[in-house]
Amino acid sequence: MHPGLAADHNRILEELWKSSLDPRILELCRLRTATLLRNRHAWDEPRSPAAVAAGLDEAMVQDLALWVTDDRFDAATKTCLKLAEQYVLDVHGITDEQVTEVAAAIGSDGVVTLTTALATWEISHRFDNALLPQPDPTIGDH
Repeated sequence: MHPGLAADHNRILEELWKSSLDPRILELCRLRTATLLRNRHAWDEPRSPAAVAAGLDEAMVQDLALWVTDDRFDAATKTCLKLAEQYVLDVHGITDEQVTEVAAAIGSDGVVTLTTALATWEISHRFDNALLPQPDPTIGDH
């Protein structure tokens, strides 16, 4: 509907995937936010080529709902997924301590990249939900 805005949005996404943050973490956070926002379209999209090239484990993707207790998810990934969930559920509840923990895991640049990604994906998922027909009202809890 707005080609200029769409182009700018796509440029942001491209830059996120080119960042120094592990693209597997980015992809898992993208998919977790999609799950929380019940966006089936995001799940049906191809996985990020950068994440796949970095060795994204599709079995982990399918077990994403188990991230809190599953040892396949390392500490940095868990820290980022925790922030992703907090961002979607209550962005105002993010604490300085939580941001400090994320920075310790992925660095300051990583925090900027991740929070920019979360904001970008949240609006994308919400737009998809509002503007695209939903093929299935439930996507399960990945």
